[in-house]
Amino acid sequence: MGYSSEIESKKDGFIGERMIYIPGIVKRKILNDARVCDLFITHIGIFPEAQGHLRNRPLGCSQYILLYCVEGEGWVEVDGKRQKILANQLFIIEPKKISSYGANSKKPWTNYWIHYTGDNAAIYSPAINQIIDIQPCANSRKEERLLLFEEMLQNASDYFNFERVVYANICLKQFLTSIKYLNVYRAINREPESDLLKNVISFMKNNLHKNIRISEIAERFSCSNSNIYKIFKTNLDSSPLDFFIHLKMERARKYLMQTNLKVKEIGLKLGYEDPYYFSRVFAKHVGLSPGHFRREER
Repeated sequence: MGYSSEIESKKDGFIGERMIYIPGIVKRKILNDARVCDLFITHIGIFPEAQGHLRNRPLGCSQYILLYCVEGEGWVEVDGKRQKILANQLFIIEPKKISSYGANSKKPWTNYWIHYTGDNAAIYSPAINQIIDIQPCANSRKEERLLLFEEMLQNASDYFNFERVVYANICLKQFLTSIKYLNVYRAINREPESDLLKNVISFMKNNLHKNIRISEIAERFSCSNSNIYKIFKTNLDSSPLDFFIHLKMERARKYLMQTNLKVKEIGLKLGYEDPYYFSRVFAKHVGLSPGHFRREER
């Protein structure tokens, strides 16, 4: 789409709208503050049920633009490609991209939006120029995210109290990472799963002298092999077996640093009857042979 200049409809605003534009004098202070200069808010707001909302940016924007459709529907067009945005979906427009966006005429969106920039903005940003779906579920933590947005908005509104501006921008890092690392953010509320993981790890720590199979763990905790595997992969990015070996090697490191046990004796304490095999496993995980590790640490 080509436009001669930026156009924004509904210049008289929306009922209940709230928006903050950080003034230049405050931006200059942000750029000189190591706590927040890498990622900071330039504009932030909420447009509730924004009937008639339309924004055309034929020259793009110098900041990232985050559009979070909380209710209703909207649309966004980047480089001529238009996509519908439904409730509980986000879209982040890359800086300098020709774009336009607006509310659905029949079911206008409630749009939570942020303009942000900074040297590390690209690192913190979730996926850009594509729909990000964050539909509610039992552990979605949506309300916590909206409260975090409210904290950013309220603190940014008091922009001549610079500590509140700093706080708002630190909250921005958490807000963006709650989207970028959605599974990690949501995992905190998985209480039954979290309890199971803690119990399995405790069981492993108490049985480092054994060679445990996943089937033994599943049987002990009355669940399937696949469920045990999924819990470890989701929460620790590791298979149960690899994590068990990791625990064994951590214990081996303590034995090597804190006791005079021979390498063979340490291996036996951790379920390895073959000392050479134990040494190979240790070297693979730690990067040094047991003997070399002991000499380095002592």
